[in-house]
Amino acid sequence: MQFPAHRQRHSRLFGVALGLLIAPVYAQDSSLSKCEFSQLQNRWVCQDEGAANKYLDYDWVPKIDLSDRERESLAPGCEGMFKDPFAELHFSDESIGALPLEIEADNAAMNGADKAELEGKVRVSQGPRSIGAESMSYDRNTDEAKLSGGVVIRQPGMLIRGQEATVSTVKHEGKFSDALFVLHGMHMRGSASSISQEGDDKIVLKNGMITSCEPGSRAWSLQGQELAVEKGKGQGYGKNVVLKLGKVPVFYLPYISFPVGDERRSGFLFPSLSSSDDGGLDIALPYYLNLAPNYDATITPRYISGRGPMFETEFRHMNSFSVDSMYMTYLPNDSGGGDPDVQRLIDNQQITESQGKPHMGDNRWLMHFDQIGGKRTGWFSNLDYTKVSDEDYFRDLGTSSFDVSSNTYLNQRLAAGHVGERWNIQAKIQDYQLLLLDLAPPYRQVPQISAEGFYSPGLGSISLYTQYTRFDLRPEDKVPGKLTGERWFGDYRWRMNAENSWGFIRPEVGYKALHYNIDETPGETLRNASPSVGAAQASLDLGVVFENPRGHFLQTFEPRVYYLFREYENQNELYNATLSGTSINFDTSARTFSYYQLYRDTRFSGSDRLDDANQVTIGATTRWYSRATGLELFQLSLGQINHFRDRRIGLNSEISATDNASEIAADFSANLNSRSAIYSSLIYDDAAQKLSRLSTGYHYASSDQSTLFNTSYSYVRRNPEVQQSEVINQLDFAFIKPVAERWSLMGRSNYDFENKQELETFLGIEYNDCCYRVRVLARRWLDSNIARLVSDRSARFDQGLFFELHLKGLGGSGAKVDSILEDAIYGYRDREKRMNPGK
Repeated sequence: MQFPAHRQRHSRLFGVALGLLIAPVYAQDSSLSKCEFSQLQNRWVCQDEGAANKYLDYDWVPKIDLSDRERESLAPGCEGMFKDPFAELHFSDESIGALPLEIEADNAAMNGADKAELEGKVRVSQGPRSIGAESMSYDRNTDEAKLSGGVVIRQPGMLIRGQEATVSTVKHEGKFSDALFVLHGMHMRGSASSISQEGDDKIVLKNGMITSCEPGSRAWSLQGQELAVEKGKGQGYGKNVVLKLGKVPVFYLPYISFPVGDERRSGFLFPSLSSSDDGGLDIALPYYLNLAPNYDATITPRYISGRGPMFETEFRHMNSFSVDSMYMTYLPNDSGGGDPDVQRLIDNQQITESQGKPHMGDNRWLMHFDQIGGKRTGWFSNLDYTKVSDEDYFRDLGTSSFDVSSNTYLNQRLAAGHVGERWNIQAKIQDYQLLLLDLAPPYRQVPQISAEGFYSPGLGSISLYTQYTRFDLRPEDKVPGKLTGERWFGDYRWRMNAENSWGFIRPEVGYKALHYNIDETPGETLRNASPSVGAAQASLDLGVVFENPRGHFLQTFEPRVYYLFREYENQNELYNATLSGTSINFDTSARTFSYYQLYRDTRFSGSDRLDDANQVTIGATTRWYSRATGLELFQLSLGQINHFRDRRIGLNSEISATDNASEIAADFSANLNSRSAIYSSLIYDDAAQKLSRLSTGYHYASSDQSTLFNTSYSYVRRNPEVQQSEVINQLDFAFIKPVAERWSLMGRSNYDFENKQELETFLGIEYNDCCYRVRVLARRWLDSNIARLVSDRSARFDQGLFFELHLKGLGGSGAKVDSILEDAIYGYRDREKRMNPGK
């Protein structure tokens, strides 16, 4: 290693100590058009020495000077990045230690045997680690180096600058005055009157500030008497800390622990804030606890002005076998809600207080347990259990800090089993909590045990499926006309599947069997406590693919014929199980006819009916493909079932279905390009010459998923043969669209033409900066409970204002906003993953 004549070598003196200090020697980055790293100045330098260069002390490189790949990786709203020029070289501690040590200075002198003085552009480097200053003195006895004048210490992913510094070369510690720091990979910077470096990963600031904002911006910052950031753990903490938005202090804590970067660590997450007619002001402040690498918790105090204080908690646990989570909430003594429209209806005696505020004074709660077990083993287990205090819990309260599915039923299921090479075995217990009181309570399955085997004895394959289920009811649900008991179901088939580029042929034969043991029921006399029924079946599924080899597009024509036969078996013992005519039906319903029903082997869901069939489905599909990309551009499918005999097996009794053919079913889709598509499906009753059902829509997503647009229309004709059948005639429109740099609009309108009323409407605006995101959403939606009670249309609706603040690199609020948008806008979750990966 050679030095210029005016520089001195003393590698033995600095070999162990300064080789462990931090700062890289950088070669020019050829991907930059205007900026490059200056080893002499130990900073990025741009050809344009104007406004941009005032940010380069933070290693901030403008967007225009980044490579295409780096620009694509930028978060929304970012005009550049904290660029570590050695980031792509992937040095390890071992490889750095093997590199030669270089020392440069204008002048160097020894003061005795153990002290060295260096002056003028001092630079000591070892690969990606370096230290630079105007002057440096080193004492070998104390292993300390004192530096002054533009001190710069670097290591991969970290930069510290200061006017003066004292560095321990053995302990990897240093103290800097009037200093700033940058953590490149965590997109974090800060400054303080003094900064201490403790080891390679920890920085402590005295009277300092940290933020993830670009240089020149302090949209948010944490300022405190003492702040610390541990890069390796992605964690920070502070004493006497103030959160500032701009220059305005908004939050103070004597002590705080907070996450930095994408990893979540112990500390406060930011409040969820919303307001609605029903509940009033709703504020939730989550606190995240990183208890161990494999388990954590979130505790959320929440206050709803119209209902009172409540508490939410989430606990998650992971081990080598399972992933477990638990959610619990509690609201004592509900105040009833603060909807002024409801109060006006009560005051005017249009409704009673118990109707308008049915849960006033109640203690309300939610519990949810989820477990998925059996990772990397043949055994598995699953627990999915949700229960709430009342059927209106989700409508009134929802959740502020976690998501729980809330549909017609709440699932309460425990399952375990084994997946083998030939046999799959499962046992489960299934229960539900019903949220809609006008529906019949479902049966509990206590338990259900199933076994399914697969064999391939040469030609074709054999499947053997057997299921045992015990169906029961809660004591309060046991009423005349509701039977309980046991069911054995078997489905045994042989199938051959011959497929080729020209098409396929799938012959199949099988046998289905049912056997019951029905319990004695008070007030009911059973005709046969153990009825049985079985039926053989056969089918042939044949499809052919024709291709047109000419033209700019590859076009196919795919006719398909599906023949199904199942013999008729008298099932009167199931229809009239008791003398009063009660039928056995534990889990079965008639399927809604659709295009996909054309090729199914039963018209029922569930296993309590073996429907008879002697029918053939004739259908065809045509597809158009781009020869250049292989993308399917267009698809149209049509089909109809033709019956060779009358159907006799109905859901509740024997029937005499004499129609020779089903309705015509069609399915259509067109991909205008890789980002947009039109889709449609319809059912046409050619006998009545009326449209029975129509579902159509359009979806668009821009290449970066910043823009989403969805519109759909649904129509269902009233079925005179079905009691309480209703017409559905609804339009749904939703979008997210950037309207300016960093600004986006979002909205939805869901309208019911049949009842001439909106179902949900919202409009929101989003500002997405490099270091924070804020969203405000105004929403109006139909209150289904009040709508049933009053004719006053204005009183049927709830209105709310929802707010989200996300401080990037620190935390965010707005679980409610996310939930609303995810339910309303198709593609929203993928957009979030793409545009806000650290959220």
